[in-house]
Amino acid sequence: MCGRFAQVIKYQDLKKMTEELKIKESSEQLELNYNVAPTNIVAAVVAKDDWRYMGFFRWGLIPSWSKKIPEQALINVRSESILEKPSFKTSFLRRRCLIPANGFYEWRKTDKQPFFIKAKGDNLLYLAGIYDAWYGPDGSYIPSLGIITTSANDFIQPLHERMPLLLNPSLYDTWLNPAAQNPQELQLLLTVPSEIELEMYPVSRRVNKPENNDADCLKPIAH
Repeated sequence: MCGRFAQVIKYQDLKKMTEELKIKESSEQLELNYNVAPTNIVAAVVAKDDWRYMGFFRWGLIPSWSKKIPEQALINVRSESILEKPSFKTSFLRRRCLIPANGFYEWRKTDKQPFFIKAKGDNLLYLAGIYDAWYGPDGSYIPSLGIITTSANDFIQPLHERMPLLLNPSLYDTWLNPAAQNPQELQLLLTVPSEIELEMYPVSRRVNKPENNDADCLKPIAH
């Protein structure tokens, strides 16, 4: 699964991301969140026609047809069943997004030790997601997203059996293209490419509490 991640995207990263993803509308600065938790507001890249922009979403998908906000936030969407469940299928076919992240946290099954997992070097990871917009009976409007998860690769497997779906740069255009709606073709994108190199290190158990949100969350600890 993916229960926490870091979205600490400073000016230079944002500028690079805007150029690489051909974003036509962006922010000068995003809120720095070292310990993103469910229901937090996160930034994601979305497209409408050929216009790509940075949107802001509640982490925890609320399907547009829901009568109320789910009691348990739908933060993760399993890739294996994404085309089977009405909660997710329409968004997968029509409303896909990329969530930029410095990395994500995972807890080792044996002792619950948290680790931070990131791309080798200082490159951002792009987590695959789907989004929707919900209108409450009181007129409230909440855009929301969920992160797609898949079976863990060999690198993550010692920690956990699931991981967020990471996309190879060559697939960004297809993923963000709202006109790409062929289920069979899109299903081919639901595996983590082997060429994405990751590294991990243990971090403080401070990340267990969402209120701890500072640079110390990302610091390696002796282990």
